Amino acid sequence: MTDSWDFDHRPRRLRVTVIALAVVIVLVHVAWAFVLVRGDTGVTVGVADQLAFVVVGLIFAGVLLTLLRIRVRAGEQGVEIRGPLRSRVWGWEDIVGLTFPRSSKWPRLELPGYEHVGIWAIQSVDGQDGVDAMSGLRETVRRYKPSAADPETVADR
Repeated sequence: MTDSWDFDHRPRRLRVTVIALAVVIVLVHVAWAFVLVRGDTGVTVGVADQLAFVVVGLIFAGVLLTLLRIRVRAGEQGVEIRGPLRSRVWGWEDIVGLTFPRSSKWPRLELPGYEHVGIWAIQSVDGQDGVDAMSGLRETVRRYKPSAADPETVADR
């Protein structure tokens, strides 16, 4: 199996937001580690407690940073959708279509048996970048499975 992809996209706005939030989480936990020592709360906060605050902040930020893994790729092998925890490739024989319902925040990869998988990498909040990504993905799908690229034929299945 080759490792070349014709289309590769990651959500830009999500990436910026996640990184900014991770930094804020760490800074807030570091600040709390210092503030709780200075304040008169009636509780003794030691160095180990301060370190624990920082470590908890790093853990929260690390969990949040798993969202940076989100991506969609398409090529000769099929379509790969990667989420925060796992990645999966669907071959062209398993793909019925590609749709972007009006009420949805992201498009869907339509599968047999009326099942679908959300494509989190392309989001409506990304504006023109999302539109361009959807167009690029549709072009790639059209190249390998033309019937799956037309949302009208997919909706009528």
